[in-house]
Amino acid sequence: MNKKFCIIFISFSLIFFLASCKTSQFYAQDYEITKRINKVDTFPDLPVNYSYFNYESMAKELDALVFGFANLKEAKNPSYISSDQSTWNPLGFWIDQERQPSEYNPLVTGYLKRTFGFPTYVGDNRVLSSGIEAITTLSMILGSSYAGIDKSNQSFGNDIYDFVEMTMSNYDTGSKLVHNKGAQGQSFWYDIFPQIIFARLYDLYRDTPYMKEMVLNGADEWVEALPYFLKDGEINYEFVGYNVVLEAPTVVGNHIEPPNGGLAFLFYSAYEITKDEKYLKATKEVLDYFQTYNKNPNYEAMTDYAPYVASILNSKYGTNYDVGKFLDFVFESDSAFRSGWSVMNGSFGPYAVDGLVGQSNDYAFAMNSFHLASVLAPMVKYDSRYASAIGKYLLNLVNNAKVFFPQKLELSNQSMKNYLRFDSAGSIIYEGFRNNYNGQNGYAMGDATAMFGQPSDLSLYSSALMGVLGGIIEETNVEGILKVNLNNTDSYGRNDYENYLLYNPYEVSKIIEFTYDGKYDLYDAVNKKMVARNVQGTVNVNIPAKGSKGLVVLPAKSEIINDGHYVMVNDLVIAEYKASVNIPDIHSRQELTSNSILNIEYFAPRKDEVSTMKIYFDDILAYDGRPLSEFSYDKSILPDTDYTLKIEITTKNGLTDYVTKRVVCR
Repeated sequence: MNKKFCIIFISFSLIFFLASCKTSQFYAQDYEITKRINKVDTFPDLPVNYSYFNYESMAKELDALVFGFANLKEAKNPSYISSDQSTWNPLGFWIDQERQPSEYNPLVTGYLKRTFGFPTYVGDNRVLSSGIEAITTLSMILGSSYAGIDKSNQSFGNDIYDFVEMTMSNYDTGSKLVHNKGAQGQSFWYDIFPQIIFARLYDLYRDTPYMKEMVLNGADEWVEALPYFLKDGEINYEFVGYNVVLEAPTVVGNHIEPPNGGLAFLFYSAYEITKDEKYLKATKEVLDYFQTYNKNPNYEAMTDYAPYVASILNSKYGTNYDVGKFLDFVFESDSAFRSGWSVMNGSFGPYAVDGLVGQSNDYAFAMNSFHLASVLAPMVKYDSRYASAIGKYLLNLVNNAKVFFPQKLELSNQSMKNYLRFDSAGSIIYEGFRNNYNGQNGYAMGDATAMFGQPSDLSLYSSALMGVLGGIIEETNVEGILKVNLNNTDSYGRNDYENYLLYNPYEVSKIIEFTYDGKYDLYDAVNKKMVARNVQGTVNVNIPAKGSKGLVVLPAKSEIINDGHYVMVNDLVIAEYKASVNIPDIHSRQELTSNSILNIEYFAPRKDEVSTMKIYFDDILAYDGRPLSEFSYDKSILPDTDYTLKIEITTKNGLTDYVTKRVVCR
């Protein structure tokens, strides 16, 4: 270990500063270069009572059950009777159009062929009067696809169905958007999230006619909308929605649903499809807005895409977005528009909820918990410094998301008082998991019974994306070390070579067995080292204690080329050298005084070292000098208010990094 400690007293007369410090330099040959997610630091390294759960198998059970209606040839409206569970299955149903021409253009006429529908909740009889939710149908197709099912060519009996093509029935020819049921313009969440799922689905099924045009039409509508996101002549995204036909933001009292990173993802997708610079410009415009935004805009799953798209643009297109800030939007519980909405930690009674998403200390939601994993896992490819943080988060999520499954709970801890007779595996899950409800600390339930008078809180839209975990998570020969597929949910991503994350939660190093067909090389993108050359079959890989490997499967005898800070194989980027700085133990809007000691952690690649550090409170430069591991600010230069604390580092070889936290100085 190459670690230096020293005490330095620095007189900083220019800004009346006096600090005591220790330098703490870490090198890649001994430590992986890490970026922290402070909420994840509070999670257990290995979840209590950990057990592996096969989400892939369960997602396939779900698909077979939910799409069982396809065995029936007749299109017939369902009749869900609340008091009769036998009427709740088949869960789905065919929808035939009155006109079914042999040739037509769904971009103009709408989709006029046979399609399908689901209720949002099991037994939900509102589906005929209120309509089918695109969020449910699209997510079901995407989740099953991630779990390995080809939904464009699926057999039921003697018939083969293309359910992917059928999702085009959600395209609205008037607005040119794929959006949820109801009038367009009333909700960014309902207007943008279905379009996102549709765009991600197209990435998996590029040969489906008309899908590309529908994805791009949606992106075009939102590009044209950006100049109208204004309040008092200033750029502002604080609206509940936007009507693309009227070209006007929608205001409904104080309710706000910012479009957040979801909008950036739509533009990024369109850019990767077309390489039209207008889409990249629009992507940056959205991220630029939130880069300087002083509130936490987190709402539902829209913000999930901000750190993902930002990390991609930083790696591929040379931007310098604050990925850590965007992760704080998702993980911290200071949302300005949905109180407490965050990634949770702690427990509901005896049930750990670390890694689940919802209202902090109150209500975890299944769909949101599954969805976030779909973007944070592939993010590691573009910023490997987050490998251990994301690995630890996923390990806790995989273990704790079992609380949504009815067969994993006592009946006294769920709103249904008997298990579904037609779902013996328990593949249809609860919408949410509640704290301190109905006399129970940990209670599976949903909005259907409590708010809508429906007979069941078992939710199809909540179950749909369990295929995300089914597609990215695999167990290894060591319990508690997961093999995470970083390509499977990386929509429009850098997927030329297979990429896997392995995180070791133990206090000692562990050996896992890695198997691949044919001859191959194995490179570690986290520690920038070759693991194995010209091997075949199974190799043993050492995973350091509480550390990670980012395994890239390369052709045998690959030539590794270092091109600046990029690592290349066959002109393709497989890794990137970066420096790192963290402020451990600080949460958003934490109060500080001049007596507060900020602990600072920083890393540099091998054969490099951090040489300078600057510390800002907004535009006030509070320190400029050698790197510090501890810092206390001078009260005389900081009036009492809130600030963006920013710490920047530079290495001798010119690498830079920064970290920001929103703090309140007293």
